[in-house]
Amino acid sequence: MLSLNVDFKKSSNVQDRTNGQLLAELTTDRRTAIVVLGMHRSGTSSVAGALSLLGAASPRTLMPAAEDNPKGFWESQVLMAFNDTVLAEGGSTWRDWRPFDLPGIIARRPDLVLEGRQRLQEEFADDELIVFKDPRVCRLFPLWETLLTEAGYRIVVVTPLRSPAEVAASLIARNAMRVEEAFRLWLRHVLSSERSSRGYPRAFVRWSDFLHDWQSCAHRLKTRLALNLVLDDQERARAVDEFLSAELRRQSPVPTAMPDWVSVTDQVLQRMALNGEAESDHDELDEIRWAFDQACAVFADAS
Repeated sequence: MLSLNVDFKKSSNVQDRTNGQLLAELTTDRRTAIVVLGMHRSGTSSVAGALSLLGAASPRTLMPAAEDNPKGFWESQVLMAFNDTVLAEGGSTWRDWRPFDLPGIIARRPDLVLEGRQRLQEEFADDELIVFKDPRVCRLFPLWETLLTEAGYRIVVVTPLRSPAEVAASLIARNAMRVEEAFRLWLRHVLSSERSSRGYPRAFVRWSDFLHDWQSCAHRLKTRLALNLVLDDQERARAVDEFLSAELRRQSPVPTAMPDWVSVTDQVLQRMALNGEAESDHDELDEIRWAFDQACAVFADAS
């Protein structure tokens, strides 16, 4: 039976990896999966696209570009549909901000694990370095953690960070979403993804920094995460320069004060991007996540 690492309560029993285990993961010769783990409209497409242009294999069936993402989404249409199926099995959708009972769903539908294995193989075959991106994975990471590990991948995580006020503005423009819902959705995605990926080799990247100086960011990712990216090829560099145009950043922040949980969470994540991770940062995020989960239970019937 599949065992998912999803005990994210305030007093969690999850044991984070030791430094020695992290070093072993970084120095292994196994295939590597770069999981671009970030909230919708947070720069995940541009980061995933740039990593693909720098040598990481993208999935076989890329979603086509769209008006709201003219440079492409750089994610698998097949795996996105699969993730939607998993969410639907739990009565959820991509824009649900409530906690999600992933273990219960897998216990009820173990065939989803078999389907996930098959879809992963179809999309990436035997590629040595892949980039895997779908914002839905913020809520489904324990499942993909298991599937990628079973497939022989070493998992590293790259989390792009964009101001939640800008994310909210983008969601309002694209999906006619209320600002309050956008903030709740942002909070759910970043808190769930941070906790579930904690202990893996990972890097938090401020999206504004990536657009301004992608080369420095890429060098840091290559070194920190031991990635076999191609950074000394002028043609690839020109392709990334053309890809990361200023038009990618089209929304100004919403003129609405951010709720305290959103503001504090953003501050902690920005601090982690600049200074690295500290136990006090994890504790602060754990407290917010636990309180948010309790509030969700009270307002479970809200939309």
